[in-house]
Amino acid sequence: MNDAPLERALERAEFAIKRIERSLADRAPRDSAPARDEELRSKVREAVAELDQLIREVAE
Repeated sequence: MNDAPLERALERAEFAIKRIERSLADRAPRDSAPARDEELRSKVREAVAELDQLIREVAE
């Protein structure tokens, strides 16, 4: 059994999670402006969409 595609998918998923964590860490606690919140939501949506794609690829 070749686990290389699964390993690559997991690495990409870990990278996406790190992107989310960096976005959260970069966010200043006092910065609660709606535009900044929407930017963070957009980044999270992108990362979740990437994770969904990875899951679909591995399931094939």
